[in-house]
Amino acid sequence: MSIQEFENKCFKELNFLYSNQEITSLCKYAYQEYFGDKWPSEILDKRREIRSDKQTLFENYLNQLILGNPYQYIFGNTEFYGLRLKVGEGVLIPRPETEQLVDWVLEDFATLGNLKVLDACCGSGAISIALSKHLESARITGVDISEQALKYAVDNDEIYQSNLRWIKQDLFDFIPEVKFDIIVSNPPYVRDLEKEEIHLNVLGKEPHTALFVSDNDPLVFYERLRYIFNQYTQDHAVMYLECNQYLKQDLIDLYSPEFNVESRVDFRMNFRMLKLSKKQ
Repeated sequence: MSIQEFENKCFKELNFLYSNQEITSLCKYAYQEYFGDKWPSEILDKRREIRSDKQTLFENYLNQLILGNPYQYIFGNTEFYGLRLKVGEGVLIPRPETEQLVDWVLEDFATLGNLKVLDACCGSGAISIALSKHLESARITGVDISEQALKYAVDNDEIYQSNLRWIKQDLFDFIPEVKFDIIVSNPPYVRDLEKEEIHLNVLGKEPHTALFVSDNDPLVFYERLRYIFNQYTQDHAVMYLECNQYLKQDLIDLYSPEFNVESRVDFRMNFRMLKLSKKQ
């Protein structure tokens, strides 16, 4: 099988699920993963045959994509904030928007040490581990209800030797033992009514408990985080939240009576983040 034949197969077999632009990107991801740093030179001549020891990898990759598996699950890893993190079935794949949430925290706190940080709904540990690489001496605790997700968090922690604390617990039962300086969270926030906007491979493969909330109570996690922020943080504490783009005003109405509220958009210019601090 040549490079061109592989690409032709991808466009033929995946057009029911992906746009042409997405398929082009999926081919590129395969080249990067299986050819490594040499991938640009490997595909210069599209007629070039893929080596026999690599063909099985490419064929399996395409077959898994046809089944709707995200390419990150197929590779078993994803890139996040300069880190290569393990991911797989049962854990939410970190998104670029969440990197911007990490950016905001580091803009405010990168020069400060000995911070106590809570990553609520921590999933694969992406936010926690990224912050640990930049916040000197920070004591970071990640909390998640999913045992599967926390296994990935622990594995990623071991890879980067971050020595963080992981707690398997429902956020609604979580009672912190310390008062935090920072809370950061990317909780479930997609309403059930928005499922038709979600890509089929996300809807079919990624954990719904990490993504969706009831239409009747879409702010349930944000209400719990408000309580934790009120009760279990220092007076100078700050909370950073990733949010549903359609619920900006609802969230501002929820938080503004008690807290100073700032908002930011993501790289697509959609409302995506809130920063809360306590009114003095």
